[in-house]
Amino acid sequence: MNVLVTGSNGLLGQKLVKKLLDDSSLRVTATARTQPEPWPHGVAFCLLDITDATRMNDVIQQTKPDVVINTAAATQVDWCEENRKACLRINTTGVQNLADACNRHGAHLVQLSTDFVFNGKKELLSESDQPDPVNYYGKSKLLAEQYVQRHSASWSIVRTVLVYGVAPNRGRSNIVLWVKNSLEEGKRIRV
Repeated sequence: MNVLVTGSNGLLGQKLVKKLLDDSSLRVTATARTQPEPWPHGVAFCLLDITDATRMNDVIQQTKPDVVINTAAATQVDWCEENRKACLRINTTGVQNLADACNRHGAHLVQLSTDFVFNGKKELLSESDQPDPVNYYGKSKLLAEQYVQRHSASWSIVRTVLVYGVAPNRGRSNIVLWVKNSLEEGKRIRV
């Protein structure tokens, strides 16, 4: 089976690619906006910005994935509030491009989303709970989910709660390290 992972320079993308490599029956293609160094042996890599619909279609046509897992996203909540157009372009329009390309080429789309599509007032959520995002990051991810649900022929949506960990030499810090470093530096943080 051919699997394509978008956003492979991010923490989740890196960990997912590494885990997929454990299964020798999978052919893994990783994508990101910039070429990572170094890259794991056995993984094909393609430069891809998911906001570029033409390039998206070309990469999917060339790699012929059975499954596309989208981990590409703008995830810093404060940045998304301050840069709403860019946030929408990455988190929503990029996903629309991806869903359309998957449809054209018969690939199953796994869209990584977030619990930020909810307002945080309810402790335990179910699949039937109605989303109610309170920030622009959550709104952009909900719009992407809705597009996938309405327009994708074959799809799954996974809502993460808190992604953390360490990925040496690539990507930005994660929330746990950001909080730790900010507090050690005496910075005031909003969470």
